[in-house]
Formats: sequence, structure tokens, C-alpha cells
Amino acid sequence: MLIILYAMLNLAVLQFRPFFGRVEENLKKVLEMLSYVKDGSFVLLPEMWQCGFDYQNIKKHADATQEVLQEVIRVSEEKKLTVIGTYPLSAKEGIYNSAILVDKGNIAGVRHKIKLFPLYEEQKHFLPGSENKLFEVSHIKLGILICFELRFPELSWSLREAKLLLVPAMWGGERKEHLKILSRARAIENQCFLMLSNAWGEVGGEEYGGSSAIYNPWGEVLAFSERGDSLLQVEADLEDAQRVRNLIPLL
Repeated sequence: MLIILYAMLNLAVLQFRPFFGRVEENLKKVLEMLSYVKDGSFVLLPEMWQCGFDYQNIKKHADATQEVLQEVIRVSEEKKLTVIGTYPLSAKEGIYNSAILVDKGNIAGVRHKIKLFPLYEEQKHFLPGSENKLFEVSHIKLGILICFELRFPELSWSLREAKLLLVPAMWGGERKEHLKILSRARAIENQCFLMLSNAWGEVGGEEYGGSSAIYNPWGEVLAFSERGDSLLQVEADLEDAQRVRNLIPLL
């Protein structure tokens, strides 16, 4: 029988205010923030962090994604990081809002946003994804919910095997209390750790709500930042998820 011993895992969430449509400046900011992240960490970036919802230039930004990814891949390899964020991603059929999982210098998975947000008219500019994938990195099962998808409990429940849920977001400030409640609820109902990375402040005429956080399987707040450019870092024993599931079985 194979026995896997889990060490403590470093979790890191980046919260910042993206420059609207300014890819190079956003990349520079992220690379600087990543320099402060502990080597070997799981790192979460906000949704559409490289440009925001700059629809007027979205094709140009999608064309720049591969170049941006090369820099993220480089730092991921150097610091042995697992980095997750969403990007405008071109395909033959159109453009997706896609979570891309970069693990220690390699692209380990892609997950297109399924539930596009009608208030931001995403459906006019992005194609919807169809697969709610479960990923496994370094023997750790993880799932990804992109922003608006927090409102759909069936999506998170289909990822109930995951011990870590990752939520990249650009969630509006008027609804930030919903964000706090829903992200905490998803951690509790799935009995897992949850990392939330949101933009904050005014970006492209929209005010974003920050409130990035890391929650444990009890729904307890391990780290939180409502406003300001912030780096949240905690050490987590992901086996705590299994301990909670053993104590209160839901399956």
C-alpha cells in the first residue's frame, strides 16, 4: 500500500488593483509581489489580472497572454511555485476567460469559466466553458471556481473531492458581503481550504471589493484583506480537510 506523507503547504493570495488594459504594468506588479512569496507555495492571482475587463482591446490582450504566461512560468520554475490566475485565452472558436494552472514551470491544466457574469456582459465577449475539472498537483486535489461561479453550489459540490478550492475573482464592491459569505460557505460545505483572490479599488470604471482571504475547512479566517495591495501567506496542513470530513461525514 502506498503511503503519502503530507508536509505543511504554503498558501499565498495576491490582492491588488490592476491597471486597466495595461498588461506590462500588471505583469511587473505581479512579478514584484511574487518575489516576496515563499518558495514552494501555492499562489492565487485575481481574475483577468493582466488587463481587467478591457473588452475594447480584449483580442490584443488575448494575443499577449502567451508572452505573459512565459514570465509566470519562468518565476514558477525558479521559485517552485504553483500559480493560478485567469487570462483571456484565444482558441479557434473565440476567446475564453480561462484559469491556467502553472506548476513549477509547467502548465498543468486549463479550466474555462463556465458561468459568465451578465452584469459585466461577459457573454458578449467570452465563450462559456463546459468542464468543471478536478486537478491534482503534488498529490493534492484541487478545484477552481471563477468569481461569479461561487453563486452556484452545484459547481463547488461537484469538486467535493478537492482539499483546496481556488477562487480568482474580480467581484464588485457593491456585492462584497455576498463574496465573504459565499466563499466562507463553500469552504464549510466542501470541508476544504479555500483561497480567494479579488481585485480591489476602481478599475475601468468599476469598483471592486477586495476582501481576499484564506479559509480553513471549518470556515475560519486564516488571513484576510479588505483593501489595498496585499500578500496573504499561511501554512496549512491539508489533512485538516480529511479530519473534518471524518468528524462530520457528508457523503
